[in-house]
Amino acid sequence: MRDWPSTIDAEQWEALARTHGTPFYAYDASVLHARCSDVSRAFSQAEVRYAMKANACPAVLDAIREEGFGIDAVSPWEARYALSRGFDRESVLYTGNFPSDDELREVAALGLVANLDALSALDRYGVIAKGARVAIRVDLEEGAGHHPHVVTAGDESKFGLTLDALDEALQIIERRGLRLVGLHQHIGSGLSTDEHRAVWLRAAMGLFDVTQRVEARVGPLSFVDVGGGFGVGYRDDERTVELASWGDELERALVERWPDASRRPALWIEPGRYLVAECGVLVARVSTVKRARDRVWVGTDAGMHSLVRPAMYGSYHPVTAARVREGARERCFIVGPICESGDVLAEERSMVVPREGDVLIVGVAGAYGYAMASTYNLRARPAELFYDRGEWRVARPRETYERVTGEAT
Repeated sequence: MRDWPSTIDAEQWEALARTHGTPFYAYDASVLHARCSDVSRAFSQAEVRYAMKANACPAVLDAIREEGFGIDAVSPWEARYALSRGFDRESVLYTGNFPSDDELREVAALGLVANLDALSALDRYGVIAKGARVAIRVDLEEGAGHHPHVVTAGDESKFGLTLDALDEALQIIERRGLRLVGLHQHIGSGLSTDEHRAVWLRAAMGLFDVTQRVEARVGPLSFVDVGGGFGVGYRDDERTVELASWGDELERALVERWPDASRRPALWIEPGRYLVAECGVLVARVSTVKRARDRVWVGTDAGMHSLVRPAMYGSYHPVTAARVREGARERCFIVGPICESGDVLAEERSMVVPREGDVLIVGVAGAYGYAMASTYNLRARPAELFYDRGEWRVARPRETYERVTGEAT
């Protein structure tokens, strides 16, 4: 499925590059909808809350809304934007992390469930929004992920309320007149191995157990949210997670613990990367080719300001040339124009050296690509294009000089 860029020939990629400039992100609706269907089939009893921090392109959000999915928002502006794209309040969950009072006030004004993970945040929110609905994000000391920076539970994590503080949290909720409606956890991102699956399922079972203990004290909850973090394949020898077995075991445990469906909390999951990574590519143009020592530096107009994952996590993304050329393969490093030695999109790639002016395609870039792009070195963030049923459209235009610098036109 990640090979979808090859269905667009070199002439089309080059025409898009001439028309819209480079770099730009391109998303394929059919790949996005296919991944949404995979999740729906694997978790047939679950409600999906898309982790929109992975990709908040308006066309992507619209497609996900059409699937009947909701949103997990991690900032008030994410939540506000989701509402502006047509998601209703009941389908948007705000998951805060070290929120300020201003942030909590904005969430309260939006009328959302606030999913909080600190005693202070619960107490302050109770003062700001007495009677509001809240959920608690717990940390069951089960964390995993593709990189230490994306592990979101366990000893080194800043996320979640540890179980030794849960009793006090329930007391704050009661004292402040808040309404507890759910429990939540998220263990990390890029979960793809058998070991990751085992940790994720073990954490989910633990959350079910905690939920039952809390319900015995406060009464039935509306939902239990087991998070997401499902991984995708970036390298040729990596496979995107087959979720069927994850869903089967999870939903079987849910029914075993709550055999009475009328008293069973709704099951929520939060895929982000899994839905959008493979539908997106970053398209760049080769600006400069430089041979130095034992390598070829292939400079492009995309860099860490366009796609920061390689610099931040050492992440691998496949890189291909839109136009296949003949020649011997050489040791290439694909780099960008940012004034940083770490501005490397791809290291140690054996490929035919592209020519200056050629178009390159950086694959599996739909998750945490544009979403983490910046204007570092005062460079514009790319345009975003959306391909649906044979038609291209601009979902978000390239930023202008005036927008980046703040200068008046």
